[in-house]
Amino acid sequence: MSISNFLRKRLVNIALVIAGGLVLIQFIRPGIPYPPVTGDIQAPPDVARILHASCYDCHSNETKLKWFDKIAPASWLVADHIREGREALNFSNWDSLSAGDRKANLFLSVNQVMFGTMPLPSYTAFHGDARLTEKDINILKTYVGGLAPVKISDTSRIGVAQKQFSQWAAGALPAVTDVQPAPNGIPYIHGYRDWQIVNISDRFDNGTMRAILGNDVAIQAINKHQTNPWPNGAIFAKVAWEQLTDSSLVANTGELKQVEFMIKDDKKYANTAGWGWARWKGNDLKPYGKTLTFTQECVNCHQPMKNNDFVFTPTMADADRPDKVVSGAQQQLITSVIDNKKQTHTVLLGNGIAVQHARSGATDAYPAGSVLTLATWSQQEDAHWFGAKIPAHLQTVETVKVGATTTYENAQAPSWKQLSAADQSDRINYITHLKASVIFH
Repeated sequence: MSISNFLRKRLVNIALVIAGGLVLIQFIRPGIPYPPVTGDIQAPPDVARILHASCYDCHSNETKLKWFDKIAPASWLVADHIREGREALNFSNWDSLSAGDRKANLFLSVNQVMFGTMPLPSYTAFHGDARLTEKDINILKTYVGGLAPVKISDTSRIGVAQKQFSQWAAGALPAVTDVQPAPNGIPYIHGYRDWQIVNISDRFDNGTMRAILGNDVAIQAINKHQTNPWPNGAIFAKVAWEQLTDSSLVANTGELKQVEFMIKDDKKYANTAGWGWARWKGNDLKPYGKTLTFTQECVNCHQPMKNNDFVFTPTMADADRPDKVVSGAQQQLITSVIDNKKQTHTVLLGNGIAVQHARSGATDAYPAGSVLTLATWSQQEDAHWFGAKIPAHLQTVETVKVGATTTYENAQAPSWKQLSAADQSDRINYITHLKASVIFH
């Protein structure tokens, strides 16, 4: 037998074995259950059409398989995707979710669509009708954005915030003296509240406002414009408060909800994208997560920011940083205010004397030597998260210095020249009477 005939026969045998194997594995069919629909999402027709076309095959009990989805081994992957998809979000059990969870899931879904992570690219490659157009995405954004209108806070939420502030100012909070570490062993970092501001965020999707603070390593990296990647040793603290909105649609910080940390060490945390992740919630600073697997949840959430070293928070341009445009501008956070009518976000910063006084809950005048800086930015949509607004451009920097006489200065963009103000006494009164945000040590 010639070598060519031998090879031909060998290839035929291999092909027959493969074909036989493919036939046999067709009998190994993972079961895909079709439980009843208990409570489907109620959405406008154009939104429902998009969800059915792009989401329901994996995220509902109304899965409709194409003929090629039923061929093994592809059918095994399809079954896994359906199982995982239903576990993450099932529109057929929509009525089992709280109103808050429904809204959060819809905002998350829109962001995943915008990031290009959902529907899965491997799915749309074979299911072209599941691809979303720009028009589809805008329809979803309009619908979901309408689920988070600005609401005036009720008295119960105001009462919760006032109680927390009083207990905190009296030294009774946090409610534990020994904060437990996160499940991955990362300890709670005391002293973060005196770090400098990296950025601020208006999370209108869940009714919180946030301040992102950075340690010295992070701030030095920002000053040197060396933030992608961030250097080892950089740490961020993200603090979140409930928004308390009054009848003028001005929101102040309410109840402190949580504080979370990102710690950069590309060797120590190589398995979690080079970052250590940790979060503590509530008055007792309870660590988030029951097992080490919670860190994968963090990595998955930040995966769309892989090309930005997994960091959602953009740094402010030098022209929009108070300390870069006004000499003597302070950096330690006292509180934060959002004006929904003017579309502005303001922070009150202070020197050590002012911060200590504000955080004590004292109602008397600031002591001599206090320096307060009130910085106000216009807002813009956060390109990294639909459902959030971040500062666009710094508009004004107001400074109050307390001494034998109290002085007021007002610098405005773009010249940053000091301007005289006819209402100096009103502005001094407003700035010195802003109540500090609760921020645990």
